[in-house]
Amino acid sequence: MQVLITITKGIINRVTFFEDPAIAVQALSGYVKTMNPENDDAALYDSNGLIANAKHFLAQNDKYRSNETLIEDVSAKKEKAIYIICNPTHHLGFMVASPDDPVGFHDPLEALALLETMRQDFGSHLKLYKAVAVEGPVVTKNELEQYYKENEIEDQAYSLIEEYVL
Repeated sequence: MQVLITITKGIINRVTFFEDPAIAVQALSGYVKTMNPENDDAALYDSNGLIANAKHFLAQNDKYRSNETLIEDVSAKKEKAIYIICNPTHHLGFMVASPDDPVGFHDPLEALALLETMRQDFGSHLKLYKAVAVEGPVVTKNELEQYYKENEIEDQAYSLIEEYVL
């Protein structure tokens, strides 16, 4: 996910979130075309920090210049998202919904077409989500051991999940 922050006279003017980094960079470029460099600024960030700012689209005389190289570089780094259709209100809890395999899609058009069909059949409570792989620990070993103890789980194989345990 990317976030575009625009600033006017030192005050945050707008914050916009994007799923697609290429579209986010194009939005930054479009903003810079119309901004007043003396009063306005903008920056685009992702979870790793700064991607680009207004200066990437300004020549030395503060006139807009296209930066196709930046747009191409960001597009090349685009991760393949996995879109899933889910029922967040199911009586058994959050549940992935699918009339058939596969349950995840790389193509958002395919996912939206199926979501439309499923909403016609099952209702508008179904929603589109993006699956994100978990990287790094999410619990401590003490928390996991306590959970195992409370639920009387005896055969633990910590090595199988060690990347998620601190």
